[in-house]
Amino acid sequence: MNDEEKNAANQSGASADVDGSFKVDYNEDGIYLTVNPAQGAGAPVREPLVMAELKSRDIQGANFSAIIRIVKEASGTPVKIAEMTAAVQEPEIQVLVDRDRMSASLQIIQPKGSRPLSFEEVLEKIHAAGVVQGIDMEAVKRAFDRPGTPVTCARGDAPVNGSDAAIRFAHDTNAKGRPVELEDGRVDFKDLNLFTVVSEGDLLAEKIPPTAGNPGVDVIGQPIFPKPGKDIPMPLGKNVYADGGLIKAAIAGQLQFVNNKLHVSPVIEIKGDVDLSTGNVEFVGNVVVRGSVQSGFTVKADGNVEIYGSVSGGTVEGCNIVIRMGIQGMQRGYVRAKENVTTKFIENANVSAEGDVMVNDVILHSNVSAGKRVIVEGRRGFIAGGHVIAAEEIRAKTVGTHLAVATDLEVGVNPVIRAEYTELRKELRKNEVTLDQAQKALNVLRSVNQSDLSPEKREMMLKLTKAQFHMAGQVETMRKRITEIELLFEEMRYGRIRVSDVVYPGVKIVIGTLVKPVREMLKYASFYAEDGEIRIGSFR
Repeated sequence: MNDEEKNAANQSGASADVDGSFKVDYNEDGIYLTVNPAQGAGAPVREPLVMAELKSRDIQGANFSAIIRIVKEASGTPVKIAEMTAAVQEPEIQVLVDRDRMSASLQIIQPKGSRPLSFEEVLEKIHAAGVVQGIDMEAVKRAFDRPGTPVTCARGDAPVNGSDAAIRFAHDTNAKGRPVELEDGRVDFKDLNLFTVVSEGDLLAEKIPPTAGNPGVDVIGQPIFPKPGKDIPMPLGKNVYADGGLIKAAIAGQLQFVNNKLHVSPVIEIKGDVDLSTGNVEFVGNVVVRGSVQSGFTVKADGNVEIYGSVSGGTVEGCNIVIRMGIQGMQRGYVRAKENVTTKFIENANVSAEGDVMVNDVILHSNVSAGKRVIVEGRRGFIAGGHVIAAEEIRAKTVGTHLAVATDLEVGVNPVIRAEYTELRKELRKNEVTLDQAQKALNVLRSVNQSDLSPEKREMMLKLTKAQFHMAGQVETMRKRITEIELLFEEMRYGRIRVSDVVYPGVKIVIGTLVKPVREMLKYASFYAEDGEIRIGSFR
């Protein structure tokens, strides 16, 4: 409590116990000492305390006897104790604003013997220096309590610069070449995620626009404008388009990031073999393999597949499949085409095509089926062993061997349609039985007086009635489809097998439901159905 507060308390009687106090004032005619008495049990002012204060202020020529008397009387009246021997030094308040005006420092210099300084004077000085923003009152208090100590008394609010535009990719291109981790912790080295495949309309990336930033203010209250973020162009490559701030695929294909642009390629090209270095390949477009497909690996494409090497125990699926070297099935995997298969040879393999199977050299010990034709007319044009089936025609130079290797050639039946026909007949029989049972149960329920039926049986009758109509519709649809397929079978019975050189014994000819084993060597022959039997004609 300072002297004024203590006096106020004494006058108001707010406190019963107040210590005595004193103050030293500088007037034009001299230096005055005022000693206030203690109240209640408060401690009185002691002479050493007054003497120490006078010494700290370097007051010369003080009347010590008068001081002792003043302290003793403690009358609260100012009494002159010394003459003014020299001008009293003024305290100095230094307020410095940094060059960038983002901070201001404060230092109070109070020389020995200078007059006391009030906190309000310090604040007025700070404001007079133009500092109005971010004043740290705690720091100002520290500087006031400890003269000579420099402090940072104010800080400005720095502006927040805007952020640059950025591209957020929807696919992690860094994940390429990492094998897929299975649930049990193992990894599948045949699935390397080497290619990122997208569908038309898929989101590829999103552009995050730049921001303007937030302004700041310096210690003198002036605004500081932020630096806006930089914009960047969208990485639009081939077969992609911008949809607002989004980048989407214009076609289905392989996503590539080349020269800082996103592209979608309709073709995947494998420079070498499909093996552990590439893993399995599954793609919505076309696939080109410059090497071979190794055993146990798979190439699946919605488009065409072209393989410059061979397929050795691998699996290939596609629309049109071209295998330049040949197919060595090794009794593993298969080759399946939605349209045609073209290759040099087929050996110990399972090959099927909804269109034609065209082989340049030989088919050995393989199961080959074609929705239209199987053509083997290369240098050897040789079929031996296995089962070859085509809906319309099988054509080769030589069939079978002189060792009478079992070789089955079958035409007049589309293998796909035949499988559908077989499945339809099976389902039709099953549905007919179910429909019959439902109708019998309904007849029994209808024969009973309806008023005697329990609620459960009424509900059962309702369900059976609805199911009956549904099953009847299914049965009718199946019967129509079976009739259509039987007409197709009738059209396909004109299938032919043509052999331009030799057919050896051991070969079995099947046309529709007709079967004819070849028991002697035939040359330049064709086989066709006529009048309920398989006839042999000339090659032409």
